[in-house]
Amino acid sequence: MANILIAVSGSISAYKIADVVSELGKAGHEVQCILTRSAKEFVSPLVLETLSGRPARSEVFGPDVSGTEHIDLARWTDLLVFAPASANMLARLALGLADDLPSTVALASEAPMLIAPAMNTVMWEKAVVQQNLATLVARGAQVVNPASGLLACGEVGMGKLAPVAEIVAAIERLAARPRVLDLTDERILITAGPTTTAIDAVRYITNHSTGRMGAAMAEEALRRGAVVDYVLGIDKGVVRPVAPRGAEGRLNLIEVRTAEEMAAAALEKLPLVQGVVASAAVMDYSVASPSASKLKRASDAIALDLVPSVDVLGALRQAAKDQWFLGFAAETDDVETHGKGKLEAKGLDFLFANEVAKLGVAGQTGFAVGTNAGVLLGKDGSRHELKLGSKAEIARQIWDRIA
Repeated sequence: MANILIAVSGSISAYKIADVVSELGKAGHEVQCILTRSAKEFVSPLVLETLSGRPARSEVFGPDVSGTEHIDLARWTDLLVFAPASANMLARLALGLADDLPSTVALASEAPMLIAPAMNTVMWEKAVVQQNLATLVARGAQVVNPASGLLACGEVGMGKLAPVAEIVAAIERLAARPRVLDLTDERILITAGPTTTAIDAVRYITNHSTGRMGAAMAEEALRRGAVVDYVLGIDKGVVRPVAPRGAEGRLNLIEVRTAEEMAAAALEKLPLVQGVVASAAVMDYSVASPSASKLKRASDAIALDLVPSVDVLGALRQAAKDQWFLGFAAETDDVETHGKGKLEAKGLDFLFANEVAKLGVAGQTGFAVGTNAGVLLGKDGSRHELKLGSKAEIARQIWDRIA
């Protein structure tokens, strides 16, 4: 059974949360509700207190508030549920605001988050609302999408709070997810982010990688008990992994810039690890002779002499003893075909192949976005398609398959 914290925001559908609380209580869960001020206009805190057996709180300050309730609640809960989640609440969560009890608890909590939006159809379909929701999904939040039907305003369309049974089922599913510690005593080397190659003293060439997928793989490995040696190619906008509470001492971060530096750092760590996750987007070419000083602007075209850079994954695979290897392949065309080719050519145990957008095209997978999708291939011929989700969720699914 789990400790479940339900944050209720202002919506006519707030009264339905009483049934959610009742059903969860019958299932044996500990439930507590926190409310925004406007939520109290739609549902009585006394009703929620009676059904949950715990005080329904809404204030950050006051004579009966110690000032640390938001921390206590954030640490107590195993699952943080926002239901109903108004458009205003989605915006505040996406921006990381902390101006009332529910948003403050959300910012202080490391618990999984489930969101059940509810609002008018026009509000639901606004681009900014969908962007805010996508931001939260990219950070790992799960969503119970609203239903279509007759709304409180008399209009018909998408925006009704999902049925109580559907919300309860989603909560039960997440609450039942066990704390997996299948990587305890494992030490894992992860390469992530881009590499760069200098043109001159002030200019360089790189790619669009931000290292988000590698960070998600590292954070999930740390949650599962692993020690992670993380070799990160750094550039503007690169995402560094954040170790879960209690796992800070198991993350060893090494920052590099070039492919050569990445290979050297990774090869140094290789004898210490049992497995390698090669998610870095390594530049395949380097400038042969970068200028030690700044090249001056000229009216004539110039040519850069590019030579192959070090094959980081190839060097690691060649130096390996009995380590297992997971590679990544970001492709614009024939994703699975190219993925299978890399899996075989590099002698890998697993490979995750995903599509990246072509030049000038926006996409939901690949570089500089919070979501991903693709296919996980195994050297035994196995194939597992991973549908679009946050990179944190994709990382969980990959570790579930290979751990």
